[in-house]
Amino acid sequence: MAKTISEIAEDTGYSRTTITMVLSGRASEYRISARTQKIIQDYVAEHGYTINQTARNLKTRRSHTVGFVAPEIANPFFARFMAHLEACCRAEGLVLITTSSGEDPALEARALQSLVERGVDGLVLAPCAPRAPAAARKRGRRTPMVLVDRHYPGDSVEAITSDHRENARLLTEAVMASGARRMAFFCGHPDNPAIVERIEGFREAAGGDAEARVLTADDDSAAAGETMMQALLAGGGELPSALVCSSLLVLEGALQCLKQARSAVPPEMIIATFDYDGFLELLPNTVIVIRQNEAALARAAFGSITAQIGGTAAAEGTRTIVDAELVHLNAQA
Repeated sequence: MAKTISEIAEDTGYSRTTITMVLSGRASEYRISARTQKIIQDYVAEHGYTINQTARNLKTRRSHTVGFVAPEIANPFFARFMAHLEACCRAEGLVLITTSSGEDPALEARALQSLVERGVDGLVLAPCAPRAPAAARKRGRRTPMVLVDRHYPGDSVEAITSDHRENARLLTEAVMASGARRMAFFCGHPDNPAIVERIEGFREAAGGDAEARVLTADDDSAAAGETMMQALLAGGGELPSALVCSSLLVLEGALQCLKQARSAVPPEMIIATFDYDGFLELLPNTVIVIRQNEAALARAAFGSITAQIGGTAAAEGTRTIVDAELVHLNAQA
């Protein structure tokens, strides 16, 4: 097992300071003899060396960890964002600690407090509700924080998001250009600012030239998608020529319900959604997707955290927009 500096000092008889200077390459600066250097280096070569992370953290006042609070890890968008954020942390020798709020403001507040008490160096948060004015504190100072995906009006913390309103407008226009006029937009968690903006973009694009319906559910889940599809089917009449969903989870539940009710998803129905997943390639339908750039969002969020740790912060209320991509899949001839 690798040895700590204290264990090396005990076994070799040299002071912790001498060993530290040798291992840090500063032996010549402190005139440590070649013989002493060789004894210590030979010992380390045989037994290995490990940093006492607890002692290091106390000295540097850094934990070398970053906390991420996601609304729902089952959401493929947040799962991919988390993977990219973890890669950013790993490249800089940091560990990412991830937890989920389950879209519950009370759970979110407890998760944030727990991460601050553990001394994380920074916090990345996809908020599920407007935040209280009180700032997170760490050892008497503000913990660096950045918001992702969602930005509630009036929040002073920097936010890294896509342009949800513009993306919804582009997605809706693409659906209409494919021939759809009867559209149903299924939206989970309509109080979420990202969803508010998507509804605005959908309505702006649809205008008065299309029959456009917006159905909502309180949460963003497959169950919510199923509930909205049941409500749509209960109304009778023709199915919409295009189904637009605010997330992949909502789309999953909606399609499962439709298949159970009608034996199959009509292949002529245009499917439109936010965020990409491989299962979309398997649908026989024309599928139009707004594919957010999770890697770029993660890099921007990590860059904000490291800048704040280094003493540089963006102006209050800054919102950084990361471009998304409009993608057509399985387009019908």
